[in-house]
Amino acid sequence: MMREMSLFASQSRYALLAQSLVERISNGLYPRGSMLPTEAELCKQFGVSRTTVREAMRALIEKGLVARKPGVGTWVRSTYADPRFVHSLDSIADVFQYGWRSAKPVLLSRRNIEVDEPEAELLNCEMGQQWTRFEYMRSLAGKGTPMLHTIGYVSPLFSAVVDQIPQSVEPVYSHIERLYGEDVATLEQRISAISIEVREARLLKVKPGSPGLYVVRHFYGSRDRLLLVTQSTYPSARFSYVMHHRYEKQARKGDQ
Repeated sequence: MMREMSLFASQSRYALLAQSLVERISNGLYPRGSMLPTEAELCKQFGVSRTTVREAMRALIEKGLVARKPGVGTWVRSTYADPRFVHSLDSIADVFQYGWRSAKPVLLSRRNIEVDEPEAELLNCEMGQQWTRFEYMRSLAGKGTPMLHTIGYVSPLFSAVVDQIPQSVEPVYSHIERLYGEDVATLEQRISAISIEVREARLLKVKPGSPGLYVVRHFYGSRDRLLLVTQSTYPSARFSYVMHHRYEKQARKGDQ
């Protein structure tokens, strides 16, 4: 019988399974760097469904205890829970996963604008063009802890996606795909270290001048059409990125 939760407040089956795995990790049964059993093995061992196992893995990933590698499996990255939200990236699709784990965003503002000089540089367009500017907050599900503040821009042709923001936990780009059939083909992402300014600090409930991550994302569709631009600020004490890159050696001339 799985014991009462200590890291997980919920008494759901996935939370109980997650806590059982936490205990095995902390007790050294699954040491740092070791692989966890497969989904099928965990289902059989604990008598639970694949959905329960996947939710438990998601909870452990969010606490920074484990990480996943496609085609390899789930491995132990730490023997103690990280209080921050750890966003693990193995592929472009993973960039958007945290959106589905978080509470529904709160839309702060939206308005149609004529692009000024700094915005024209950001959007790579001519000054005076019409765009829809929007602003929202997203918090960690179940806790209400602010995780990011975002300012975004979409063409007025796609402005209906803004109405979808407070109704769904899905990332904004997915609404463009669903409503307009415009698939994201390329994501350009730039991450910088910043000091959080007064207004954002108030929204994120941190001290002004606190360190943060500033992430600018450009979403392109087919033929390099710019669909969406977002500027997001994350408190660094609550959020970190973990990225896995596979190195492939190029064949030397003598090997060909």
